[in-house]
Amino acid sequence: MSNLEAVTKALGFIERHLRDDITIADVAESVYYSLFHFSRVFNRAVLHTPYDYIMRRRLSEAGRELLNTGRKIIDIAFDFQFNNHETFSRAFKRMFRQNPMEWRKRKCRDPRL
Repeated sequence: MSNLEAVTKALGFIERHLRDDITIADVAESVYYSLFHFSRVFNRAVLHTPYDYIMRRRLSEAGRELLNTGRKIIDIAFDFQFNNHETFSRAFKRMFRQNPMEWRKRKCRDPRL
């Protein structure tokens, strides 16, 4: 399997498991790469570390849910593997420059979604 194929399969694995408690080792194992080799190959191809990519995807999907559902913010946070409201809000604000409540109230649309 080429590195590009491995990264493509890894991206699919990540997308299928955004709501699951996965580790980078799980993703590397899904494409039969060592953790070190996978991290290096993934970073070169995607320009983000695997951890950063997973966090960005989870936050993007959480942002979409905030806009499209009336579910509680804490429930959405838990769905995307954030252990508490503060951690989720801090990460969300770092990525979107506003907290989840403001995001929902303003019905923000962001091209990263």
